[in-house]
Order: sequence, then structure tokens, then C-alpha cells
Amino acid sequence: MSPFHTSDGVAYRIRPIRPDDTERERAFINALSPQSRYQRFMHNLREASDALIEKFVNVDHQRTMALIAVIGDGVQERIIGVARYAADNDESCEFAVAVADDFQCRGIGTTLVPLLFEHAARAGFKTIYGTVLADNQRMIELAQWLGLTVDTPRAGDVTVRAWRRLVPAIGP
Repeated sequence: MSPFHTSDGVAYRIRPIRPDDTERERAFINALSPQSRYQRFMHNLREASDALIEKFVNVDHQRTMALIAVIGDGVQERIIGVARYAADNDESCEFAVAVADDFQCRGIGTTLVPLLFEHAARAGFKTIYGTVLADNQRMIELAQWLGLTVDTPRAGDVTVRAWRRLVPAIGP
């Protein structure tokens, strides 16, 4: 895809993840701060397992998909953001997004997620949702900005659900 720019002018590209992104994906996850890792995985993940990395880089582009934001080229290429979905059934899929700490609040998530939603609609999904920690205010604000409905947490809930219907894709 053509280059995008962060809110402060840094150029980056968005592309589907590939199996050869294994070490880039591992480096991306391991470089996230403990707080960012916790907000993404909802538990204290010290280091991503080989099995998790393999699952993340081997998507089928239909029932599972991941778009990555990257800077640099060749061996210097670095993942700075990932948005992914996985099917629950034929009509619904769950999404998640993570952005490198040094690139947060610079427009990467607001670019990645709508592109992921478009892909999910083209894949035939009717609804997409994410599970968000109830105290993750930035993600809740992002979800609302993206037009998702954020369910009101009940007393004692640690997470909330953010969801929306997908607009059917037109054309290829």
C-alpha cells in the first residue's frame, strides 16, 4: 500500500502480515511496555511463545487477518502497529490492535483499524467486536471515534465489549 504518515510526519507503510515477519512480530511484542502488553493481551505476558508468534504470522486472509504498519526496509523493517481479526463464526469476528509505545497517539491505530474493518467486510463478516479493559480509556476513545458501540460496564466488570456492524463491501 502507498505510504501513510503519522500525525508528526513519519512515513510508514501498511501491508498484510506474512510468515517471514516472525522475528519482526516477536520483536514488536517484546518491545511493548508491560502496560501495553497487558492492555493488548489482558494478562502479564513476559514473552511471546513460538506457538503464539507462528499463529500471529500465519493468517489465511479470510477467517484470520492481520495488517501491520511498518517503517524501514529490508532487514531494517520494523513493525510499529498491528491490527488483526479472527473469526468467531461465519458472521462475526473479534479484532485487536496494538501500536508500539513510541508511536502511540500518532494516528497509526486510526489508520490501521478502518482498513482492517474494510477487509473483514470484504471477507463477508457482518459484525466485528473487541474486548477492551474497562480502564483502557485510550482504546475506548479510539473505539468510539471509529464508530463502535462500547457497552456500559456492569459493576465488577474488568472488560467491556466494543462492537459495530460492518458495511457490506462493494466491488473486489
